[in-house]
Amino acid sequence: MGTSSAPGVRIRDLAPEDLDRGLLDSLDALRPASGADPGAVRRAYGEIRANPNHVVAVAIHDSRVVGTAALLVERKFIHGGGLAGHIEDVAVSAGHQGARIGTMLVEYLLDVARRRGCYRTTLDCEEGLVGFYTRMGFERRGVHMRVDHR
Repeated sequence: MGTSSAPGVRIRDLAPEDLDRGLLDSLDALRPASGADPGAVRRAYGEIRANPNHVVAVAIHDSRVVGTAALLVERKFIHGGGLAGHIEDVAVSAGHQGARIGTMLVEYLLDVARRRGCYRTTLDCEEGLVGFYTRMGFERRGVHMRVDHR
């Protein structure tokens, strides 16, 4: 897996000002988010920020968020009480897709997971993205199952 970059884009941890600079617009690539209640968004940010095992990365271009992804770190009973990383909600704004921003976000979070001592990092994705993640070093394993509670 090589380091990728998109000119003029930098990856960093989510900051409070990002909530008003395109974070939700970026998440629209996954599911409608830009119309979310601002109070609910700020409460969610407070909970996320208070949890050291929840890292949200953002891609910044011209002071705007153009992509985001999250890493959840889980302590396990197996693997000697080791840590496992789970990447979630990789999203890049429609106007910036194809510019390697998704790759940059995932590589950033994989580095965070390695530095935290995770023995593995997993993610779920749509069938059409399997090739993208395979090229990044992920292997197809198991079957994703889900129950929606609402």
